[in-house]
Amino acid sequence: MAESNKSPTAPATQDPSAAITTPFWDGFLSGGFSLVAMVSLLVYELAFGGASSFQAGDWIALTILINTPHFMASYRVLYVSREQIAAHQWATIFVPLMLVSVIVLCASVDQPGPILHWLILANSIYLAWHYAGQTWGMVASFSHMAGLQYTPRERFLLRAGPRALLTLHVLFALTGRFPPSAWIDPKTYVSGFTMVTQLVLVIIGLTIGLGAWAFYSARARSGRLPLRVVLPWAALYVWYPFWYFVPGGFFFVQLAHALQYLAFPLRIEVNRYAAQAPRTSAQKKIRAGAVYIGLVLVGAVILHGPPLATHALGQGWYSTGTIRMILVALTSCVGIHHYFVDGAIWRLRNPEVRRQLFSHLPERPA
Repeated sequence: MAESNKSPTAPATQDPSAAITTPFWDGFLSGGFSLVAMVSLLVYELAFGGASSFQAGDWIALTILINTPHFMASYRVLYVSREQIAAHQWATIFVPLMLVSVIVLCASVDQPGPILHWLILANSIYLAWHYAGQTWGMVASFSHMAGLQYTPRERFLLRAGPRALLTLHVLFALTGRFPPSAWIDPKTYVSGFTMVTQLVLVIIGLTIGLGAWAFYSARARSGRLPLRVVLPWAALYVWYPFWYFVPGGFFFVQLAHALQYLAFPLRIEVNRYAAQAPRTSAQKKIRAGAVYIGLVLVGAVILHGPPLATHALGQGWYSTGTIRMILVALTSCVGIHHYFVDGAIWRLRNPEVRRQLFSHLPERPA
């Protein structure tokens, strides 16, 4: 979900039960699960000398069930109507055409490696903004439903943490936590990157206290602070040490991020469905389940069909040579487009976005 430059306007309800799903599942999906799981594994890894490892190829079922539909769900929201396509032409037409051109270029040149390196790096850095934006978007959404508003100072302090972690993410990308890293000469840059990283870590530590103060201040003024408001913000602080210390930890971070996201486009889907005619609770749940299954199936074919085919042909998870290059370019371009789409369609200051996302909530009495 995209960052907003200001908090949403007054909510339609201040009912404690107001939620995207339910209060419990909102908290569980938006950060509760990843906090418990990642902290437990970090303690096991660092305090008890345990050995954890996550590899995408070993967890393909979870990738298809969680990460893949989170990409497809954005397209479901974006390409729902001609009006929506016309309203977001950069996201629906122009950016996709540019990314398709990049994929064609990778397929047509003799040495696509350098293009792929820069493409993957761009994906990695853009992802940093994506994570920070989604974190604030969820905090703003849950605050909106609870009737919790922030002063400009509180909002600045709450967003300072995700932005500091964004900087750490970029450093991870530049120093090889993502490829490429060959163009960085360790003899020249390692000391400089170490100093910058240490400074960023100090700032991140400060933002924990400042953000906690902002939450406390907002709670003291309004008398409420549901736990699910804090969980997405807190979870982001755990993702990065987990990514750094646990081999393959970034794969788990991807799943946690996708899990956070899925409930929001499904809620919009159900709200649109309910706006067409009166629907029972059972009908809404069936609709959400059917859409989710459709997203899984379509995503499995589009994003995982080619690599699964190469695997079936005995060429490995990703085949070598040109096919592998095209698949890597496709994956990176889908990611970049997803981040761009997210910034286009999830702006809570947009009244239409708020209407679609929160129309299931009861109106607040005048």
